[in-house]
Amino acid sequence: MSKFSYFRTVNRAVVLPVLGFTAGVATFIKGWPDESDALMLADPVQPGKVGWLSKQPQSLQRSDILEKIARLPLYQSLMADPDVRHSSQSANIPSSHRSYHVGQGQLFGPGKLEIDPLVFLNRDAGEITVFYHLGRDLSNAEGRVHKGVLSLLLDEGLCFCGFPKLPSKRGVTALLSLHFDRDILADSTVVLRAKVSESKGRKCVIEGTLEALPQRGWLGRLVGMSPPVHGDVYVRSKCILVEPKWFKYFSWLAAFDE
Repeated sequence: MSKFSYFRTVNRAVVLPVLGFTAGVATFIKGWPDESDALMLADPVQPGKVGWLSKQPQSLQRSDILEKIARLPLYQSLMADPDVRHSSQSANIPSSHRSYHVGQGQLFGPGKLEIDPLVFLNRDAGEITVFYHLGRDLSNAEGRVHKGVLSLLLDEGLCFCGFPKLPSKRGVTALLSLHFDRDILADSTVVLRAKVSESKGRKCVIEGTLEALPQRGWLGRLVGMSPPVHGDVYVRSKCILVEPKWFKYFSWLAAFDE
């Protein structure tokens, strides 16, 4: 092999891919530090204002659903828990990337995800609770919400729950298993609950559910019983989250900050 051929091979196999990867990473992360004014999980709470952390226009969200959620004992107990940090989904995604995020871009707005998902995370306990409202445009011809949408919500929610348990606080889904117990009707408010069941090194296992909102039956309302802690379960899920070894070499990048 001539020297020219050798250098051409090295250029194609090593130099160009490395330069391309570096340029891609630099382009992607450029927007993340720019969101310095974003309200994050650790910011102080403003009592009584539902959706206060949202970076999405209120005109695209259903205020009646937000008010309904705010009256729930579950919501109120989460807001009062000092170990739980609260945010909206949009507050954790820089504006320059928000339109490319499926749940904040293509699937967000009237008829789709009709509120900015309300996120409650207890990092120490490894628990997360997220409120969603699933609009009519997310359903099939029978008026049931597409299972692909539910899979996306569970994948995102369980990963976000497990990220704090990984060394670099970031990872990728190695396995996502789903069991659909029953269909979800369109125009429904649901709650995702998840908990880390196992965490060791660069591996984390999270189990969670998508549930109906806890509701008292007519008898419970009649006698003044407290609502149940959990609603009917729609989907059960288990996620195995892993952190690739090479993630540690990128800990200095803003894209991997908490």
